[in-house]
Formats: sequence, structure tokens, C-alpha cells
Amino acid sequence: MQLSIVFLITSFFTFIFIILKIRKNGLNIDDSIIWIIWGILLLILSLFPQIPTYISDILGFMSTSNFIFSIFIFFLYILLFVQSIQISKLKEKQKELIQKLSLKEKNERDSKK
Repeated sequence: MQLSIVFLITSFFTFIFIILKIRKNGLNIDDSIIWIIWGILLLILSLFPQIPTYISDILGFMSTSNFIFSIFIFFLYILLFVQSIQISKLKEKQKELIQKLSLKEKNERDSKK
């Protein structure tokens, strides 16, 4: 019971923190969708602790805590994958910008001659 209360309070504060960061423009809207869904999921799991217990029994986990840890790890892998995609896109844009800048500088040097 005490763990459920701690989990509920923690998930509530996490959700509030996410909302405050979105309002202050500290978090991109695209990225915030994932965090809002995560915050809602945490609130649901903390309000109804029988849900993860039921799902962990169906999936064959030894304990509910193992199932919760697996969910957290899966969520982190999703975030890592999304951020890897974003980094790849940014690297490609950076490469294009460097090439355009180099061509522009070369054209300016050629026009001065």
C-alpha cells in the first residue's frame, strides 16, 4: 500500500513537471507527446495497480516489479531510438549547411578575383 502511494505521488509530480516544461517551451511539442503519454500511463498504473499485476501474470513475469522494470526499459529504448533518428537528421542537415556555406564562400572568392 505504501509503495502504491509513493508511486501515485511520483507519477503525479512527473506528469505536472512534463506539463510545466511544455508550457515554458522547454520541451518540443513532438517530444512532449511521448512524455505526456508516459505520464498518463504512469498515473493509470499507479491508480490501478491490479493492471500491471494482471498483465505480468498473463505475460509470465515472475513478479510485477520485473514487468514494471521491463516497461521502463522498453520506454527508454523507444526514446533512444527516436533521439538517434533526430541526431541522424541533424547530422545530415549540418553536412548540407556546411556544403552550402563552402560553396557560397568559394563563389564569393571567385567573384572577387
